[in-house]
Amino acid sequence: MCGRVVLEVLLLSLLVACCGGQFQQQVGGAAGGKVKMEVYFSSLCSDSMRFFTRQLYPTWQKLSDIIDLEFITYGKARATPTGTGDYSFECQHGPDECHGNKVMACIEQLVPTTTQQVQLLHCMMSKSYPAYSLEPCSKELGLDWTPIAKCSGSTQGAGLLYKNGVRTAALQPRITFIPTITVNGRYDQFQLRSSLTNLQQQVCEAYQGPRHQACI
Repeated sequence: MCGRVVLEVLLLSLLVACCGGQFQQQVGGAAGGKVKMEVYFSSLCSDSMRFFTRQLYPTWQKLSDIIDLEFITYGKARATPTGTGDYSFECQHGPDECHGNKVMACIEQLVPTTTQQVQLLHCMMSKSYPAYSLEPCSKELGLDWTPIAKCSGSTQGAGLLYKNGVRTAALQPRITFIPTITVNGRYDQFQLRSSLTNLQQQVCEAYQGPRHQACI
């Protein structure tokens, strides 16, 4: 179970307090009338894996043209600066999850299109051990995995994951479950249950443009 979250380290909370404006939620839809969606998840969380395979990927296949999607990989983790410009992390499911989270943070940064990100993350999250599925999934999709692997093993990957932690800690109301999904900058317990069980319907209801054929 990935369920309820104990919020990250005090350092993250302090950084949020100092820089809160930078990470403030933008309430409302994305430009062009698309539904703005943010997915907060972690790489070895069974609930996250289930959401990717049963809700997110099928919904994206039908409604990608009306969704502005962003991934924030972090989950239940703790971050500590090392003093060398790097960070050490403790994750709920151990070091392998921290590794997987760095890989996925680098995917979010380096893979150029959202559809490619969705395809790669879905492939990885559908494997029995997502944290170490980058290479086979990248090859399956015809993507170059080496820049992502290099990023995940460097201070760049650690910095990207740390920033994801800051965003996770800044979310209001505070996250109590992983994965958490915001729709047009909002979420609550009722909406989260809807996201986890019928994401397509939720996107259709949030969309303000002309009726989409997949929403009829």
